[in-house]
Amino acid sequence: MIKDSLDNAHNYDHLHKNFRMVFEILQSLNFDALEEGHIELDGDYVYINVDVAQGRTKNNAKLEAHRRYIDIQIPFDEPERIGVAAIDELQNADGEFDIEQDIIFYNDEIKECITVNPREFVIFFPEDAHAPNIDCPKHHRKLVAKISVKPNEEKPTL
Repeated sequence: MIKDSLDNAHNYDHLHKNFRMVFEILQSLNFDALEEGHIELDGDYVYINVDVAQGRTKNNAKLEAHRRYIDIQIPFDEPERIGVAAIDELQNADGEFDIEQDIIFYNDEIKECITVNPREFVIFFPEDAHAPNIDCPKHHRKLVAKISVKPNEEKPTL
């Protein structure tokens, strides 16, 4: 997991071949003008979802993790608390991994949270579990960029 300001995004270009492209786009966006929806950048390999997420309490949040995609999450208007954990420390999966949705949930207690402010981002890699939208307004605006961990394959797989 990495948390930083969009002003420092260039420091992470070397971590993935698509990070530079994504961060240049993110830095150029007018967040106030973005409407909820899907922005395709490179098919299934790189895309952005603009969401109006439901805020929740820490007790109602579940940790989630992905295998196929790296998440870059940015809140628009309000700070967002996000529960975080390393998946190798979690023991209580809530069902099996959903291949189609690229997600697994965990029932483990959320022991640690970070706060991400507008104009800051957090990167979650496949080894990072996260529980977004904690203690946020009821309808919280945010952006989630999804970047395939296997950009050179014919189709992203697990």
